[in-house]
Order: sequence, then structure tokens, then C-alpha cells
Amino acid sequence: MVDMNNVFFDPESSLGFMSFTTNRLMASFLRRRMSQVGIDLTGEQWGVMVFVWNRGEIGQDELTHALCMDKTGMSRLLATMEDKGLITRSPYPDDARRKVVTATQAGDALKERSRAVAEEALVLLLQDVSPQDHATCMRVLATVKDTLRGLDRRFAAEPAS
Repeated sequence: MVDMNNVFFDPESSLGFMSFTTNRLMASFLRRRMSQVGIDLTGEQWGVMVFVWNRGEIGQDELTHALCMDKTGMSRLLATMEDKGLITRSPYPDDARRKVVTATQAGDALKERSRAVAEEALVLLLQDVSPQDHATCMRVLATVKDTLRGLDRRFAAEPAS
């Protein structure tokens, strides 16, 4: 059990602060490495492309959920990616209000080069982390993520006071 009296104001002992700042540093490092090889992708855009490449096409609402973003933020991100020519959004055949996201030819052309850069970055980032510690970290983060999603559903259902 975490003793909040001792860690509440200590950022280095805060899961939220450490995961937030680590994520920012990782995204910055990935963007810099991508840029150094001539690929114009942010960490968020890379995340979208991975889902699109893995699925062939994916609903905008599924991406929003998978990347833990709000609808407005996802819409802006996808609009930027459309402007870059990486993806297209098309209406679902049975529901024009929903959009399906697919990679363009230009987006697909980045797949292998960007995957290689991301893989290299991950190897560098984890060079001082044992496989056991990495597995533990992933399990803990997955548990916290699942808990947060459950809490979001629970508190979203409660009326505001």
C-alpha cells in the first residue's frame, strides 16, 4: 500500500509523475530519432500508424479508446495526419457518423523504416533494464491502466455533485 502522506508531494515517488515524464522523454527521443532519418512522425502519430498498419483499417472510435485520448484530441491528431498524407478517414458504409482510418500509400511507405527506428530506440531505452524488470513494469502498468478504465466507467456513471 502506498503511504500518500510520504509521497504525495514527492514527484520522484509518484507513479503519475514518473510515467508522465518518462512518456514525454520517450516520445521526444523517438521523434528526434525519426527526424534524424527523415521521418516526420511524432510519438502519437507513430502510435496511430502502428494500429492502422496492424489492422489494415481501424475505426476512429477504436483508436480513441486504444490510445486513451478524448474524441477532440484524436480528431485533431488524425486531421494533422491527413494533412501530411499519412492516412485517410472514410465513413463506415453502415454509419456515416463513424469514420474508418486507413493508411495511404505514403503512410504505408514509412512502415518498415519507422519500425526499425522505433525498435532501435526501444533497445537503447531498455539497455539498462532487465527482461524481468521490463515484464514486471508492463504488468504493473497494465493493471493500473485497467483499474483506471474501470474507475473512469464507474465515475462517469455517477451524477456530478
